[in-house]
Amino acid sequence: MIIAFAGKGGVGKSTISSQLIRNLAKRSLVLAVDADPNSNLGEKLGLETFGTIGGIRNDLVADPDQVPASISKQDYILTKVQQNVSEGDNVDLLVMGRPEGEGCYCFVNDVLRNCFNDMIPKYRFTVVDNEAGMEHLSRKVLPRADVLVLVSDPTITGVRTAARLSQLADEVGVKVGRRILVINNIPQMDYTPLMDEAARLGLTEVVPIERDDHVTACAMRGEVVDVPDDSAFAKSVGHLAELIVK
Repeated sequence: MIIAFAGKGGVGKSTISSQLIRNLAKRSLVLAVDADPNSNLGEKLGLETFGTIGGIRNDLVADPDQVPASISKQDYILTKVQQNVSEGDNVDLLVMGRPEGEGCYCFVNDVLRNCFNDMIPKYRFTVVDNEAGMEHLSRKVLPRADVLVLVSDPTITGVRTAARLSQLADEVGVKVGRRILVINNIPQMDYTPLMDEAARLGLTEVVPIERDDHVTACAMRGEVVDVPDDSAFAKSVGHLAELIVK
């Protein structure tokens, strides 16, 4: 199952995806893919990163002759991808990064697509922390999103932005199964207007996450997000996990 996150910057997308990964890792092996240019998913999971897929692409485009004659380009890239995997407790992490500079990335993207098609079936869950534009999904480097989790801040504008991202996925040809809206960081007040707006926009599966001091405390101590299981935030993400795997 491929679970893709999308949302504008600053709504807590990486924080929620990292907590979901921790939750799902209690059930089975998870492949975490950091496809956001900020590339901080590894920090939130407490995992060291060894390089990016974008770096592999850049190196190959800059110097195609680096591939030894004794190995195919496809096998060479697959080996490089495997070297960039960071391993944690039931979690493997890959950081996508961005292509930089001039040159054609079409062949490398095709090979990466084959790499992911080979890797993803080995995991019960693949969680992709995307940028708002969902570049890697739109370029078909990652094949699909069985569940698209759209993260919003607790505003009408945020909910509408999430709905537009859902439409963008269709416009760029991403194969999407279910769509779940997460409204994050809700203050302790009536949030019915947000739920009503989500329903009006056709987002019928909604998970509200109330503001939680444990998340703020994690951010003050560092990037790692490891909140108590009985916290409001962890319980809400647990509900999201149950909704995804049902």
